[in-house]
Amino acid sequence: MLFLVLVTIAAVAAYVYTRPAQPILSVGRVYGEDELGSTVLVDVTLTNVPGCSGWLLNLTWDPYYIQLTPSGPSSSGGLPVEVREGPFFTSLNSTTGVFFNSLDLEKGEMNVADIVLSSGTYAQGSGVILTLNFTIIKVGTSNIEINPASPGVNQSIIADAQNAVLPHGEVTGLVTNEGPPPMWASTDFQTTLIYGEVAILGLASALVYVYAHPRTPHLVKRKADFEPVVDQEDQT
Repeated sequence: MLFLVLVTIAAVAAYVYTRPAQPILSVGRVYGEDELGSTVLVDVTLTNVPGCSGWLLNLTWDPYYIQLTPSGPSSSGGLPVEVREGPFFTSLNSTTGVFFNSLDLEKGEMNVADIVLSSGTYAQGSGVILTLNFTIIKVGTSNIEINPASPGVNQSIIADAQNAVLPHGEVTGLVTNEGPPPMWASTDFQTTLIYGEVAILGLASALVYVYAHPRTPHLVKRKADFEPVVDQEDQT
């Protein structure tokens, strides 16, 4: 019984650590920025994507603390702020480039998108989809949130290789003058800790069950099985 319980726990742990990871859309986190007027780069990254043909997201930040850095003069009608398409799509050489559906610097929000033009072409794996250049106008902390892309939509839109909506997780970013959190407060560490606690609790439960239901020793059991036969022979 104990062997079967241990095998089950091992199988569950193996599944947890080897199953395909969920696609994640994450905004970068920049710590220790305490210089007024300095600029910082914040990457928006997609990870563990089986296939992506486009994306659209609505980003918001606190314009009291940070502002998108204005771009220099451009004769080609470039973007008004320093926002760049990441290599996740530019490596395909078949995109429209980043374009804004809306941009409001005073409110600190923008709706931005990118799409693959070539049919049947898509990116996969992990990579940076967007890089934002912020200027610090007030030392402090500003979250960079991923908000609903449109009314009734609970998250940003990631299109898979067939142009269907791809379920994914999201991680909020920030720019702050504070230092990074300790290792044990990080999301990855907490997730690993939870898996470890589940395995330990499973093992402890198995041991409690075994001690609460002791098995009859093999020789005692065999002797008990033969007692009726011996008694019957004595009677004859």
